[in-house]
Amino acid sequence: MGWFGGNKVSSVTPVNENEAAPAQQQFLEDLPPKFDDSIAPPDQQEQPQLKISITDFNVNTYLGMPCFREAMLTGFQAMGVLGVVTFLIHKQVMRSVHWAVGGFFLGNVVGFEQCRSIRRRSFETMEKARQKNAKRNEEKWQEKEDTDVQQQFEEFNQRR
Repeated sequence: MGWFGGNKVSSVTPVNENEAAPAQQQFLEDLPPKFDDSIAPPDQQEQPQLKISITDFNVNTYLGMPCFREAMLTGFQAMGVLGVVTFLIHKQVMRSVHWAVGGFFLGNVVGFEQCRSIRRRSFETMEKARQKNAKRNEEKWQEKEDTDVQQQFEEFNQRR
């Protein structure tokens, strides 16, 4: 009986340890290039074109984008606050709708930039921590190597 109640017994394939090694080593210089390194003259080079299709505006594209959710939430909050406050003050629906739409776009931009700056600082802090940890580990290894060499030297001198 297996892990999930199946009666199937797993089969093991035999491994041959005496497989023949390749007859000749292949070096990177001996292999043909994977990509064409030739560069066409500037007049024959294709100019990059901006191609936008309807599939680029897919919901999954935006949901996978970092900071999209935070930007949208901030935009909707700003839209609600500005729309309601403007309506309560002026009692004009169209004026409050205009302010709400403007607040939505302003909130999106502010929220997105705020999230990106927080992410940037987080990545910088993470990189500093990684560098500090690498430096500390290097110092420990250096210290360990120095003590090992010192001990070996003392053992060698005590043998005489």
